[in-house]
Amino acid sequence: MTKLSDSHPALCREVLRFPGGIHAVRVAGEGSYRVILKLPPSYILPAKVNRGFRIYVVPVSVGESATVGLMSAFIDDADCPLFSWRLLDEGTETADLVYALLRPEVLVHIFDEHNREFLGYRARLEVPLMARVRLEHAAFVVPDHAQAHAAQEMAEVWFALRGEQDDCEAIRVSFGQPLFAEDLPISDDPAASPGFRGDPGPGFTMLEREQPGPFQEIDIILALRRVYAAEQIFHGPRRFYDREEIADVVVITDYACLIVQAKDSPNTPGTLKRTLARKRAKSISMVTEALGQARGAINYLHRYRPLTMLVDGEAVTIDLAGRQIVSLVVVRELFRDAYAEYSKALFGFLGDVGLPCIALDIAELHEFTTFCPNEAAFLGAYFEVFDMAQELGEFPRLRFGLRDVEALWAGSSAASDIPDDVAD
Repeated sequence: MTKLSDSHPALCREVLRFPGGIHAVRVAGEGSYRVILKLPPSYILPAKVNRGFRIYVVPVSVGESATVGLMSAFIDDADCPLFSWRLLDEGTETADLVYALLRPEVLVHIFDEHNREFLGYRARLEVPLMARVRLEHAAFVVPDHAQAHAAQEMAEVWFALRGEQDDCEAIRVSFGQPLFAEDLPISDDPAASPGFRGDPGPGFTMLEREQPGPFQEIDIILALRRVYAAEQIFHGPRRFYDREEIADVVVITDYACLIVQAKDSPNTPGTLKRTLARKRAKSISMVTEALGQARGAINYLHRYRPLTMLVDGEAVTIDLAGRQIVSLVVVRELFRDAYAEYSKALFGFLGDVGLPCIALDIAELHEFTTFCPNEAAFLGAYFEVFDMAQELGEFPRLRFGLRDVEALWAGSSAASDIPDDVAD
C-alpha cells in the first residue's frame, strides 16, 4: 500500500476539496472503501497516539425532520476531546460514508488542512447496535443554511452533555497495519513553493513537533496564501536598526497592513497528557504573550514612517499611509469557556494601541482563509467578529456553514462580497 495522494492523485485532489472533517471515497476496481480525515495536526496526533478515534452518531433535528450527524472525537482529554462535526444529508457521498462506517474494515487516510497526507491505516470498526440503528434508519434530508447551523448547535450541546452510555454507543475506529511509514517528514513540493517574501525555500513538515514555531508559521502563511498574493506576505521581517523580528508574519496590500503573531505548544505525546486546566491556562497565556509582541510591532510601525524592514537581509521600505492597520493572534487552540479571559486581553490591546485585533486558533484560521478567499471577504469576516465583540462586550467565534461550503464547491470567490456568516 502507498499514500492515496501518490497512487490516486486526481481522486485525492477531488475529495480534498472538502474544507475538512470526515468523508469517504471509493477507488475504481477496489472492493474496500477509503475513509478520509482532513484535520489540523493537533487533532491528528491524538488519533495516532491512541491508535484510533471515536465517531458518535448524534441524533439531531433539521426543521421538522429527525436525522443524524457524525461527531468524530480525537481523545486528548477524556471529558473534553477535540471534535469535528459533520451533518449527514442526502447525496451519494453520504451514502458511501454510511456504507463504509458499517463495514468491519476500512482504509483510513489522514490529511492536514493543507492536504498533506500524514497517516494511513487498515482500520477495524466496532459499530454498537445503537449507532448501527441510527445510521441505517436515519432519514437524510437537505438542510438550508440556518437549519445546518441549528443542527450543529444541537449536536455540540448533546456532545457536551453525553454520558457513559453515549460513549459506549460510539463507533470505535481502531488502527491496525500502517499503509506507509508513520514517522517520515513530509517534504515540500518545490513546484508548489508559496514564494512569499522571506521564503526559506523548499523544506519539510512533520506531525510531531518539539519546536513548533517554524512549522506553525509556515502553516499560517500557507493558509494566508489562499487570500493574499505571495508578494504581499513577509515572513519574519526584522527591524532595520537591531535586526530583531518585528512580527511572525506581516501582510501588506493596497488597503491594509496585517500583523500576525503566532504562539504554539509542542505537538508531542507529552503535550497531550497535560490536564485540561493546564491546556486552558496555557492558551490564555499564549494569547496574552502574542498580544504583547503585537504591541511591539505596532509601536515600531508608528515610530518609523515610512515602514522600513529587513527581509532576506535587504531593506524594504513601504509607506503605510492610508492603509488600515490590523492585528491577528493565532494560537494552537481556543477554549470556548475561556472567551471572557481572551476578550479581556484583546480589549486591553485595543485600549493600549487603539487598533483592532482578533484571536483565532489554527482550525478557525483554516476556516477563515478557506471560506473567505480574498481580502474583502477575509477582512469582512474579521470586522464582523471585531464589531460584534464591541457590541456584546465579548469576542465571539465566527461559524461557517452550509451556504459557504456550497459556494466553495461551486468555485465562487465572491470577489467583493462580505460573507453572511453567523457569529455565536
